[in-house]
Amino acid sequence: MSGRDPLHLWPLTKGFVMPFILPILGFIYGVNSAEGRASLDIIVLSIFGAPIIAVGFLSYEYYTEQRSMMYGTMAALFLMILFIFGLFSS
Repeated sequence: MSGRDPLHLWPLTKGFVMPFILPILGFIYGVNSAEGRASLDIIVLSIFGAPIIAVGFLSYEYYTEQRSMMYGTMAALFLMILFIFGLFSS
């Protein structure tokens, strides 16, 4: 039997959901409070800021050895990259 901890669901879920908090709040703020071009800028910044936050979470989880949370963040980062490439493909 190996000395590794089993994959726990709650840290995996936290690692997956935490990087999406900024885009959700940015989208809500951009739609409700700003007008015209300013709302589009806020929404775009929140979409492109999410992968940067996910990389920051990955580095934190790597150094604190939270492996299952790191797997959730890697899955979220993978989905963000697919979404961003989907935005720019014609």
